[in-house]
Amino acid sequence: MKVLIVDDTKTLLSLIQVYLMGWGLQFAEAHDGLEGLRRARELRPDLIISDVRMPGMDGFELCAAVRSDAKLHAVPIILLTSLKDDVSRHKGRLVGATAFLSKPVSVEELRSAVGKLLKLPERA
Repeated sequence: MKVLIVDDTKTLLSLIQVYLMGWGLQFAEAHDGLEGLRRARELRPDLIISDVRMPGMDGFELCAAVRSDAKLHAVPIILLTSLKDDVSRHKGRLVGATAFLSKPVSVEELRSAVGKLLKLPERA
């Protein structure tokens, strides 16, 4: 299964991959929303994990673009953000986010969300 991780912070890109080790997932990276959308169209991932705050196209815009793409619209999207207000969570739901996790995200929370969305075994 392919997971596309979109974040402008290299440390977080690497950390997410470490958190999700053990399931045999293939990872692809993008450093902003525009690159993320291009990579999603190329790779057709099984899951997209995206930061919200990024230069250029942000995670909300990326999510909306994926949902409007006929070939990608069903791909689950987890948005990660330091935004904790209800307005941001509501906006995430409006643009079609499957899950909305607050930073700093815990290993358990991220693994649980990914496991459920990809129907992976609990222990990896």
